[in-house]
Amino acid sequence: MLFQFIISLPMMLCFFWSIFFLVRFYRGSDEPQVKGTILLFYIAATILYTDHWLYFSGLPSFWGEYSYSVANLCVYPLYYAYLRAITRTKKNIELPLLFLPAVLVALLFPLGAMLRIPDWREYSLIFSRVCFAIEVIWVWWRGYQILRDARVRMDDAYSDDRSYLLHPLYLIQHFLGVTAGISMLLNLLGRDFFAANMMVTIPAVLMSVLLYGLGYVAAHTTIPRETIASEELQIQEPTPEETDELMMQISAVLREQKLFVSPELTIQDLATAIHSNRTYVSQCINRRTGLSFSQLVTRYRVENAELILRSENYSSDHEAITDAMELSGFNSDKTFYRAFKEITGTTPLQYRKLNAPEQAL
Repeated sequence: MLFQFIISLPMMLCFFWSIFFLVRFYRGSDEPQVKGTILLFYIAATILYTDHWLYFSGLPSFWGEYSYSVANLCVYPLYYAYLRAITRTKKNIELPLLFLPAVLVALLFPLGAMLRIPDWREYSLIFSRVCFAIEVIWVWWRGYQILRDARVRMDDAYSDDRSYLLHPLYLIQHFLGVTAGISMLLNLLGRDFFAANMMVTIPAVLMSVLLYGLGYVAAHTTIPRETIASEELQIQEPTPEETDELMMQISAVLREQKLFVSPELTIQDLATAIHSNRTYVSQCINRRTGLSFSQLVTRYRVENAELILRSENYSSDHEAITDAMELSGFNSDKTFYRAFKEITGTTPLQYRKLNAPEQAL
């Protein structure tokens, strides 16, 4: 009884999330592509683990093996499609190529059986296992690149740290690395290796954890489109003189108008202040300083915090540190302490004690 429950657990979880995301999809959403890809992922996973359950329950069939082979080659590409959709990564040739093995198996598997090609089943299994291993490695490796690129786009658009929006996806990606290795091993060994063996409960439990975790993250994670959407505007390459002039304007506006004191400052706000284009401004900052927009603004904020911490207008260290954080545009203690220590090499309290007070601005 326990064995049957454990081997059916991945199937039941996939079915639950399929219904959940199906309801969400048909209720309407401002992110139909995101919801659609995760829905297709769980439908394919439901088919895959239903075939698993039937096989280990002693009910194998030709069509069960067929649907298992196709679904097995679809789940990782569909997860990858979801990751690209939620991070608004531009489309390229990767996805069609990742789905190609599933299409080939879907066409050739029944054809080999109908034509009674010798050893067709063995050849099909070898092909499927090799393609599956390549898919797993590719999706795991490229997944980290997609998340890294999304974080870079956030840093280039916003002055505050919004990478926390990606943390749930990073967690899933880390766990995916563990389960990916197990998946490849199990795929190479084949289901026959685990037939009537309690060892099958180990991967069943691990995959259940991953499948539930992914569903939970997908249900609760929303990344605003404007947070990571890259600008498509094409602009003429600026001359070095134009770049220098624009950089002087950026520095002047940040210092004189102190735009950085707003925690919600965006690169569009800065571009508007100097009557320029956000792409132009981003390129200028990157090329002249080697920093992202977020990193540049953080330096201005820490510089302002240093002035406040050196001020003699505060009788309390706590009051000085609180004002240094709030009046410099930091939106949390954690962000302030991390940025201050990273740039100055000391904590705010150590800095205040080490520096003689100066007249506040």
